[in-house]
This record gives sequence, structure tokens and C-alpha cells, in this order.
Amino acid sequence: MHHFHHGGYGNFVYDINEIINFLDLKEGMKVADLGAGDGRFSYAFKEKGAVVYAFDVDDYYFKEMEKKGIKTVKVNLCEKIDGEFDLVFMANVYHDLVRECKDSILENLKRIAKSIAILDFNEKRVFGPPWRVKKEEVIDDMKKICFELVKQKDLTYHYLLLFNKK
Repeated sequence: MHHFHHGGYGNFVYDINEIINFLDLKEGMKVADLGAGDGRFSYAFKEKGAVVYAFDVDDYYFKEMEKKGIKTVKVNLCEKIDGEFDLVFMANVYHDLVRECKDSILENLKRIAKSIAILDFNEKRVFGPPWRVKKEEVIDDMKKICFELVKQKDLTYHYLLLFNKK
């Protein structure tokens, strides 16, 4: 059983505010943080006034998150996910899911998301997982489920992509 975690190296690698600003969150938006890990993004979304749902297979951080008003869902992301969200966000998670259960995660995304944002590792292999998923492949995958790329941003070790349902 894999645990989808954001590795401990996230903090110094990207500026979380830069990512949040890119996403252009609106007050009251329903946001799903898939593979929420320690909740660093969930908290940031909540601060922007979003209604946040943190999904993770590991509920270690859930109590803390719930205290801050984040709804938590314990689930293996390869299984069926329920709900309807303005934005589905994944940080350093997609490269794992693609290897584990590409079809079912795409099926989930197609069903639950109006917009999808994916932050993942680029080709610079300084640290992080040995396997990567190229930006072009992600854009391709999203096309298959009728999501089009709206904007993208290249960070030092990551790319950030935002898609809207066609």
C-alpha cells in the first residue's frame, strides 16, 4: 500500500503564495486537495476563503486540519472519489497516481472537477522521486478527459498547470 505524501522538501523549493496566487481562488470556492499530506496547501486555500476538502489515504494530520475547519476524507485516491469541486488540486501526487492507477484517477477527475491544478516535479532531478511525469503527458491526459490547459507556470523544480473543463 503506497502512502501518497508530500515529501519534507516542499518548504524550501517553492513559494506557496506564488502557487496560491496563480490559482486565483475565490471566496467560497469548493476545493479538493488530493493527497493533502500535512495540509500545507489545504490551510493556504482555507485562508483564501475556500471551502476545503483534504483527501488522503493517511489520516495522521486530519485532527489538526479539522480543528481549522477543513473537511477531511480518508481514501485511497485510486478508488472512487465522490463530490463536486470547483477546483481539484494535486501537489507532487500525480506522478504516483499515473503509475498506480491512471485510468481510475482520470475517471475521478472527470467526474468531480470543474478545474484541475497540478503541481509536480519537472525534469531537474536534484531530489524527489526517481520517476517523473512530463508536463506534456499531463496536458495530454487532461485532454483525454476534456480539460484544456488555461495557464502554466514553471518553478525551479516543478511545473504548475491549470485546466478547465471544456
